[in-house]
Amino acid sequence: MEKIVAKNIKKSFDDLDVLKGIDLEVGEGEVVAIIGPSGGGKSTLLRCLNKLETIDGGSIVIEGETLAETTPDGEVKYSPDASRIACKMGMVFQQFNLFPHMTVLQNLMEAPVRVQHRPVEEVRQEALALLRKVGLEDKQDQYPRRLSGGQQQRVAIARALCNKPNIMLFDEPTSSLDPELTGEVLKTMRNLAEDHMTMVVVTHEMGFAREVATKVLFMCDGIVQEQGTPEEIFGHPKNERLRSFLQSILK
Repeated sequence: MEKIVAKNIKKSFDDLDVLKGIDLEVGEGEVVAIIGPSGGGKSTLLRCLNKLETIDGGSIVIEGETLAETTPDGEVKYSPDASRIACKMGMVFQQFNLFPHMTVLQNLMEAPVRVQHRPVEEVRQEALALLRKVGLEDKQDQYPRRLSGGQQQRVAIARALCNKPNIMLFDEPTSSLDPELTGEVLKTMRNLAEDHMTMVVVTHEMGFAREVATKVLFMCDGIVQEQGTPEEIFGHPKNERLRSFLQSILK
């Protein structure tokens, strides 16, 4: 079963058409990297997938459940269960968005306990296991301000995983980090890929896209200009805009 099937997604802000009919399919265990110049609609697409932004047209199906669809009269209707369906996806942003007044462990436990109403001790053990997974168990009692940027982003990944999502969305998770700290976060994401977590990653890290992704989409000007395997995209690009983008970013 496909984890995500998005068809003809359209999104505008006032008179600006940001998404002009995007199709995206993500299979179970796939790592889909979305690359392209800034302003091409990549982040907006992610935010539409989990309903942080509403779409103006098209349809989104998550694990066989319709999140949103366009009716024959052109109206977009969201499922009454849209919030539950969207919660199948965890999201990690460019900025860490950790609660500064909470410890690392409290940041991880807040949503599962208060929103999902799960038992505190059960969540605590799962949170500690996730902190071990991202190499930060010894930071459980620290506050975010005491952590490096790379550590904060790894906490943000663990926090998203603590809600037990079936799909992870990453919106340029390393863009605000220096190169040394970027490596920490990419290693954590590689480990998730090895564990067969389904992931959609908007990234400027071409090495990650080439080595980890199972499929790469090149987005520009609100459309998918080309998509294929990493070998096809990086080794044999057909689209002139893609070739120009790769030459500028890989030189």
